[in-house]
Amino acid sequence: CGHDGGKITCLDISTVFGTIVSGGTDGKILVWDLRTLTFLRQLHHLPSPSSASREGPRKALPAKSISINHKNGNIVTLVHNTLCVFDINGNLVAKHDPEINFDGSDIPSCAISTDCPEWMENGVVAVTGHINGDVRLWSIDYDYGIIILRHTIPERVHSCPITALRVSGDKQDTLLIGDKSGKMSVCNTLKLEQLNANELAAVVEEAFEGEVY
Repeated sequence: CGHDGGKITCLDISTVFGTIVSGGTDGKILVWDLRTLTFLRQLHHLPSPSSASREGPRKALPAKSISINHKNGNIVTLVHNTLCVFDINGNLVAKHDPEINFDGSDIPSCAISTDCPEWMENGVVAVTGHINGDVRLWSIDYDYGIIILRHTIPERVHSCPITALRVSGDKQDTLLIGDKSGKMSVCNTLKLEQLNANELAAVVEEAFEGEVY
């Protein structure tokens, strides 16, 4: 079992969970045992309805990104413009909200998992880069099994497709971003004491709205 002669477009390895995950131009996401180098399972990554209607049901949509959460083994996948999270056993945990339609310049170009645990409500589980230079943060609504947009980084430093993302730091508080032109940028999380009164009020309001909804 493999990628049927298609090119491998993305790959991630977890030594913690002894897992390799590969994606290819054939649209397949395959999970392998790192120790024995044997096939374990295929992740059934269904395209969004809008993608299926535009591309046709028979055309394979290439895998763009795969990323493993090294704390819980969850796997973030990006096939064409469909973002999903699977657990280590291959079960679909969440798929991006069907109300969010990527089209034109905001189509995602890459995605990466964070090490956010399941118990952290509203925690950011994935980061996506887009062809227009946007960078977006996503969390999971476990009640509905959907990935929801949590935040778009407001200061757009990049103006061409994002090609690389990496979350680093002991507290996962640093995001490294690279784009097609070779430009790189670094984003760090802010502490509350670094915010002015207006910014702090906006954060409190956003948190309150998150609790209400």
